[in-house]
Amino acid sequence: METEGLRPFPPFETVCIEVPKVYDFCFQAERRENVCTPLGKCCPPEGATVNCIINSAVCSEVGRSTPDQTGRANVTFAVTVTYTLQVLDAGGMIVCEFEDLMFSFTKTVVLCAPVGTFTNCEIVSSACTCLILGNQICCTFDLCLVIQSLAIVKLLIPSFGFCTPAMCEQVSPQPPFVCPPTLFPPQCKPLC
Repeated sequence: METEGLRPFPPFETVCIEVPKVYDFCFQAERRENVCTPLGKCCPPEGATVNCIINSAVCSEVGRSTPDQTGRANVTFAVTVTYTLQVLDAGGMIVCEFEDLMFSFTKTVVLCAPVGTFTNCEIVSSACTCLILGNQICCTFDLCLVIQSLAIVKLLIPSFGFCTPAMCEQVSPQPPFVCPPTLFPPQCKPLC
């Protein structure tokens, strides 16, 4: 008997597949300011601008803490950005060019990453803006990192659509320093 307003599920096949199961999936917007390069012998004319070209932006896992009882760990990634700067005159002609410039930093996020998982970090979009300040070019870089922890598993599944990432959790200070401290007693759990 059919209940009013409810439709029966369409028939589907249950299959066993071997897949990389996603244990955690998040994104992190990262901004790096004041990445500066000396002008050296380059003498930009009045009204000169800077064109910034990001050649590559990669990240990879370089460390992780022991997972806690829930399987969560602090996972650290090394991010390396390689870029080119072009100083342009008011007519858009290249006055001087700085190639193969690079900077790196580390980023730590909290992931569900129990023993047996591996991570994948991708920089899915990037942008940079630069100004000539005195005798140097200073740039701001914006990067969008998408991070996953995965393991190869066998699953019985139906398909329900695409996954979207949630924002990465920030790393909390480790004991003995805790901020903020526990201010109130915990709330009682409901009985049902």
